[in-house]
Amino acid sequence: MADIATISTAIATALAAALCPDGTASGAVTGRPLIIRRGELTQADQGNAAHTLQQGCDFIGITDLPESWTRLDEPLGRPWRLDSQTPATTSISVTGTTATVSVAGGAVPSGTVGLRVGGLPGVTGTACGLHVAVAGDTAASIAATLAASLPGATAVGASLTGPAGCTVQAINAGTQAARCVARRQSQMFVITAWSALPEARDVLGQAISDALALTDWLTDARGSTFRIEARATTNDDTAMNRGLFSRPARYLVTFDTDLTRAAPAMLAGGIGMGAGMVAGDVLLSPPSG
Repeated sequence: MADIATISTAIATALAAALCPDGTASGAVTGRPLIIRRGELTQADQGNAAHTLQQGCDFIGITDLPESWTRLDEPLGRPWRLDSQTPATTSISVTGTTATVSVAGGAVPSGTVGLRVGGLPGVTGTACGLHVAVAGDTAASIAATLAASLPGATAVGASLTGPAGCTVQAINAGTQAARCVARRQSQMFVITAWSALPEARDVLGQAISDALALTDWLTDARGSTFRIEARATTNDDTAMNRGLFSRPARYLVTFDTDLTRAAPAMLAGGIGMGAGMVAGDVLLSPPSG
């Protein structure tokens, strides 16, 4: 989900990559040391830190303007849409009436596992239990969850067993991220260049403008993409008596507040095809038991 914090960080990261190809410690394309970060200039930056304006270090700060916030129309009904797919690291296999859950060694649990069980006491037709694996799951906890959803099933460790006489089929599938736009808005962000010399301020301000001139979209660390559009840029010499020159540049950012949920990349239904094969929304293993 995009947020003003992740957007500011994404802008700072993009500027660092464009203006400091060898890293900020090695200096910027302006030929001067440069610090890029969220927030305003601090008192320490003006004389009480290792890198200061007076020592020839330039600064870029990224801030947001709350009064510029505007809500925009989001998709009607806030529909959920499928996004990227995550390969399964969790699987389940069946022998007779016993199913065993396994998680790939060293991997974060992911994927969808489940069972279709026929002949359960008190259940007409076939019952189905599904579990979408998440971080923190173990083979034993998944087996216990599935057993709890199937009448008469018991779990011991990573295995669960159905009652005598039942038929068991395994369900294995990956998961997809389902995304919903909960809110859409625009807000002004200010990218300010600070320097101790007006000419250095001008060079840095031009470098910022050039770095973002062909950039219409950026993606934050959470995978949310937002639109960034250049607006007014001004010079600010009001603090020149303190040896401080700045150039604030305003950029209008349009971003979504979106929610993400893991969804199984299948359903639990199916139709018989003969020879023990079952297909439909998902391919199942042949019945056992």
